[in-house]
Amino acid sequence: MYIEQVGDRTLADCKVLIVDDQASSRLVLETLLEDTVACASVGSGKEAIEYCKYHTPDLILMDVSMPELDGHQTTALLRKKPLCAHIPIIFVTSSSSDEEESRCWESGCVDFVVKPVNACTLRNRVKSHINHKLRNDLLEKLIYVDKLTGAYNRHYLDDYLPRLVRDGLRNVTPLSLVIFDVDHFKLFNDMYGHIDGDSCLWKVSKTINDALLRPMDKLVRIGGEEFLVILPNTDVDGAKAVTERLLRTVYDLNIPHAASEYERVTLSAGLAVKHADDNKTIDYVMLEADKNLYVAKTSGRNQLVAPTAVSAGKINAPSHPTKLKA
Repeated sequence: MYIEQVGDRTLADCKVLIVDDQASSRLVLETLLEDTVACASVGSGKEAIEYCKYHTPDLILMDVSMPELDGHQTTALLRKKPLCAHIPIIFVTSSSSDEEESRCWESGCVDFVVKPVNACTLRNRVKSHINHKLRNDLLEKLIYVDKLTGAYNRHYLDDYLPRLVRDGLRNVTPLSLVIFDVDHFKLFNDMYGHIDGDSCLWKVSKTINDALLRPMDKLVRIGGEEFLVILPNTDVDGAKAVTERLLRTVYDLNIPHAASEYERVTLSAGLAVKHADDNKTIDYVMLEADKNLYVAKTSGRNQLVAPTAVSAGKINAPSHPTKLKA
């Protein structure tokens, strides 16, 4: 028996990515599934990898025989990406030999179907694996998501951040961390009460989450009114641009705060970057971001303090604060 809804998500909310170099095959698979789930399709393994940079499908139907990158190679590359590692992949293959079946399992698929595809078998296998994923997603949400704000919590940070560090080292890419703090939040609670304080934190968290444009960018609540934004594969200039946009977005919410010099809720932020070729631990980078946050708060708040990038890609002392203008 299949459950049509798990938590706040239904089967109709789920997206299946179809990867096949034959347009006719993609059309057949979409037609068979369109009354059950949302579908997207691409024509190559390379396009699948590019698609998953910006979207996170709930399941992938992967053709095995494709030029350039076949299904096995594409799956191996996707499995190396933290956000894609747990997406269930069903192989679609024209071979039913024992050798091919073994190779499919070894490549990391959760199931496979043989061409020509049986419509009933395909639909039921897709439903079964998506139901299983929805249950796992709900369990992860209960474990990893902060109930008040909807941001991720410390448990998520402990599990997710080490994987991102390893990913950055392997791919030689920078990892940026930004620590935010709601300015004068104690005064806000004292003036408006804890119910309005909780509402303020929820609005700030939702606004930041909605403003993060990539699935890989994550918001984590690390303290009472303190949040961390994780920006993989992002250098200091890119992280500054993102952070300044987030500060502006919260500023423009115009949540009244009579005890603030800005008469509205604002954020201060500290940024730090871990490069693949430095010897900093991730704890040290967190400490750098926290120190920069302290400078931002003692220099007038409502601003970002970030390290200064130099031509060699290394980091100098903190730059002058980037203060928002009304």
